Amino acid sequence: MSRKRIRFGGPTRQSADTTPTQLDADVHSLSLEGRGVARQDGKTLFISGALPGERVRARITNRHKRFDEAETLEVLEASSERQSPPCVYYGRCGGCQLQHLKPDAQIQYKERLVLDQLQRFANITPEVVEPALHSADLGYRRSARIGVNQRSDGEALIGFRRQGSNKLIDIDSCPVLEPRINRLLIELRPLLRDAGNIKHITHLDISCGDQSGSLTLRHTRRLTDESISALQQLCDQQGFQLYLLGNDNQLQAIATDVPDPSYRPFETGPELRFAPGDFLQVNAEINRQMVIRALQWLAPSAGERALDLFCGLGNFTLPLAQHAGEVIGVEGSAEMVARTRDNAERNGLENISVFKSDLSRDIRDTSWYQQASLKGFDLIVLDPPRAGAEECVRQLRQYGARAVLYIACNPASLVRDAQLLIESGYRMTRFAVMDMFPHTAHVESMALFEC
Repeated sequence: MSRKRIRFGGPTRQSADTTPTQLDADVHSLSLEGRGVARQDGKTLFISGALPGERVRARITNRHKRFDEAETLEVLEASSERQSPPCVYYGRCGGCQLQHLKPDAQIQYKERLVLDQLQRFANITPEVVEPALHSADLGYRRSARIGVNQRSDGEALIGFRRQGSNKLIDIDSCPVLEPRINRLLIELRPLLRDAGNIKHITHLDISCGDQSGSLTLRHTRRLTDESISALQQLCDQQGFQLYLLGNDNQLQAIATDVPDPSYRPFETGPELRFAPGDFLQVNAEINRQMVIRALQWLAPSAGERALDLFCGLGNFTLPLAQHAGEVIGVEGSAEMVARTRDNAERNGLENISVFKSDLSRDIRDTSWYQQASLKGFDLIVLDPPRAGAEECVRQLRQYGARAVLYIACNPASLVRDAQLLIESGYRMTRFAVMDMFPHTAHVESMALFEC
C-alpha cells in the first residue's frame, strides 16, 4: 500500500504578496475622483496627485482584490498641464482634488469624462457640444460648512476635514472661498479664542448673497451672552445675519441690522431671497451663466406652459415666469416651496404655482400632477440631486413637452436618465459641462432634449 508523505507544520502557505509598497508607474487617464489611473501587474492602480502622461513614483496606501490605491511621492516626468497648487494646504485638506492641474485642463477633463460616459453606457452623442461654462477658479465659493474645534492650549481651530480623515486642518484662509467669507473667518478666530471653552461649537454654515449673508453656528450647549453679543457685533460689521442652531434643531435668529440675503440670477432677473439651510448654487457666476443659457436653449414664449421639477427656491422658476405664460414649480421641501411662493410674490410674478411633492416616488396620484397633466407642458426643467430624476423621467412622456432641460450634478444619473428620455422619443440636441466647483473632481453639466 502506498502512503503519502506526512507533512509537518500545517498546510503549505501561499506565497506572500510581493507587490512593492513603492513603485514607478505610467499614468494614462484620470478617474471619476480625479486620481491618476495606471496599470501595475495586471491591476488598476489609482494614484492621487498624478496626471495623465506622467511617470510618477508612488506609494501603495490600500490594496484591494481588483485594484490598488496609491499616493504620488515624486513626479519623475511631469505633464505640461501640471501647475503649482494655489493653496498652501493642498494635499492635506480634503476640499480640493485637482489644484495640481491647470484650470483649462480641468474643464476639458470634465467634459471628456461626461461625454465618454454618455457614449460608453448609453450610446448617446449630443448633436451639439457647446462651450463649457466657467468662472474664476479662485474666490468663487459663496457658501460653505466649516468645522470648529479647540486645541489644548485654548486656541480656536477653524477649517475643513483633512484628506481621508474626520479631523480638521486649521486654515487661515481658503483661496476658493469668497473674500467676504475669508474676512469673516479672520475676525472670527480671535473672538472664538477669547470665548473660553468652545468645544460645544461644532461647525459654521456660511452663505453669501449679492449684498449680505448669513452665519449659523451649530452648538451643543448655549453660548454665553457675552459671546453672543460679540458675534452679533461682528456680523453687523461684516454684513452677515447671525443664527444659532442647537441640539433641538431649532434655528434661533439673533437680531442684527443686516437685511435678508438675496441674489439675482442675472442683472435683469428676479431677486431671490434665501434663508440658512436653503440649497444655493455655490458658484454665483456659473449660476448666472447657467440660467441665461437655460433661457436661450428653451426659448420660452408667452403662450407656453413650463414645469420646473426640484425647483428649490425658484432659481429657474422665476426667470422662466418672466417669459412663459405659466410656470408650475414642484419641490420636496415645504420650506423651499414657501420660499419660492414668497419670492414670486415679491417679484410680482402671478403666473407661478408651486407644489410640495416627493419627486423620488410615483407622483401620478398627486392632485397637482393630475391637474397639470390635463393641460400638458411645453417645457420641462429637471434640476435633481445626485440621485437623479429617474421616477420623474419615466412619467414625462405623457406631457408632450417640446423640450426638456436636465441639470446634472452626477454623470452616472445623467447617463441613466438620458437613456430613458431617448427611449421616450427625445434627442439630446445640446450639451455643455459646467465647472461649478473649480479645483475639485465634482462634475456638473446641462443637456437639452427635444422631440
